[in-house]
Amino acid sequence: MLLSAQKLKNKILKDRYNSIIFEKGRGKDLYLVGGYVRDVLRGVISQDRDYIFIGNARSFVNEIRKIIGGTVVKFKKGEMIRLALKDGVTFDFSRPMGTLEEDLSKRDFTINAIAWSPDTGIIDPYEGLKDIKNRKIRSLSDKNLTADPLRMFRAYRFAAELNGSIEEGTRKAIKMLHNRIKKVSPERITFEIFNLLNSEHPAMYLNMALSDGLLNAILSISDKTLGRNVKAISRLEAKINKLPLKLKVLLEKIFSQNLTYKGLLHLELLLRQDGSFVPDRIPKIRMSNNIIKRIMLTHKGIKEFKRDKLFDTFLKSKGAAMDILILKGRLDLLKEYERFKMIWKKGLLSSEEVSSVTGVKAGPKLGRIITELKKAQFEGRLRSGSDTVRFLLQYYFT
Repeated sequence: MLLSAQKLKNKILKDRYNSIIFEKGRGKDLYLVGGYVRDVLRGVISQDRDYIFIGNARSFVNEIRKIIGGTVVKFKKGEMIRLALKDGVTFDFSRPMGTLEEDLSKRDFTINAIAWSPDTGIIDPYEGLKDIKNRKIRSLSDKNLTADPLRMFRAYRFAAELNGSIEEGTRKAIKMLHNRIKKVSPERITFEIFNLLNSEHPAMYLNMALSDGLLNAILSISDKTLGRNVKAISRLEAKINKLPLKLKVLLEKIFSQNLTYKGLLHLELLLRQDGSFVPDRIPKIRMSNNIIKRIMLTHKGIKEFKRDKLFDTFLKSKGAAMDILILKGRLDLLKEYERFKMIWKKGLLSSEEVSSVTGVKAGPKLGRIITELKKAQFEGRLRSGSDTVRFLLQYYFT
């Protein structure tokens, strides 16, 4: 349920930053617009705020900076000025393109074409409130989608965030314009895809993007393969619901590039081609080395997974072992993985003790000996320090 006008005002001005900015902007044409308003209406607080300011924005931003600090950023293109705080909060101030309503008309979707100020309250010329309530993504015009083709993919991301739908006319426009997405930079596309993959139920919206021709245009993977991969993501969603709470919490943490561990699992499935992963085949997605390495380890581990060789799988896969077990549906082996990590961290004998018994100094050979000891311990062949000493004496001095 959307907030009432008074509750919305209280919610917005309860925020220290908004309160300061609107107090300094009293008597001026200043409006909070876009995503922040949309999210507050839904009961979600965003870190980033966009304001329309009719006047000398630079002078106004400098006044605000004297109170709350931060760094002023002036962009090369356009008239937007950003005030960025050390904690990641940003405030963007722009002059309207024409009147306020004309400016709102140039935005992507009705849910983002909403403005608010303490004096006027909600300004909603395109029924964005109605669409938020109905959880519907509706573009303002085909022209706006053409102006920035990334908006087409943002439709699926916003729909996923709302757990809603995309209006039929908007989807028809995307089907007609989908190839224009190829003109968008990989960095911007990556940001949107990762946000969608972080959502609770990405499979439904990935499937919609595939049906509308957009997902294939981005990933250059066949419809058949993508269809299979999206189905696998749908099955994964059901598996994640059955995970222990401790693991669910871990999956919500950030892995890299603002991609959560859960989003990473979705990405690992989405990019599979013939059971393998070749980064160069995905030119429209810019992934960090950490993400690429993790995906490659996961795909290789899934191929080579054998129940009777868990130690080798865990050793080779490193942190990706958890991904492999979840994707293979072997949640029953998660405790074994935890046991492996404990043994790997601290075996029955320290490296110094192993070196003392064998006479082997620190180096690759000692590392191989220790690995064999940890493997024997994991497999239950060694249960104590004395067992380990006898093992070393038997195999290295006979």
